[in-house]
Amino acid sequence: MVELNDTQRMGLLIGAAAILIFVVVNMAGLLGGGDKLFLIDLIGIGSMDAMRPDTGFSTQDMAGMLAAAAMGALYFMSAEEDLDWEALLGDDDDDEEE
Repeated sequence: MVELNDTQRMGLLIGAAAILIFVVVNMAGLLGGGDKLFLIDLIGIGSMDAMRPDTGFSTQDMAGMLAAAAMGALYFMSAEEDLDWEALLGDDDDDEEE
């Protein structure tokens, strides 16, 4: 389906893992000593403080998990489908005939 080289595929996997870890750690409030970091407010688009004691599941967390799921799905969809199983497993049929 999707053709990516190994470096791009590994980048997708590492990026998805990094986003997922950030979302989980940020939801628990472990990054800011009990406060949650809101990225929209950090870059200046939002009007509230970037660090707020509003921990829990928010829209930012849903978007992060959705991005991580999309990157993980793209990683699995870009896997090589046409494997030569006889070459990988060895040719056992010739050994039985002898």
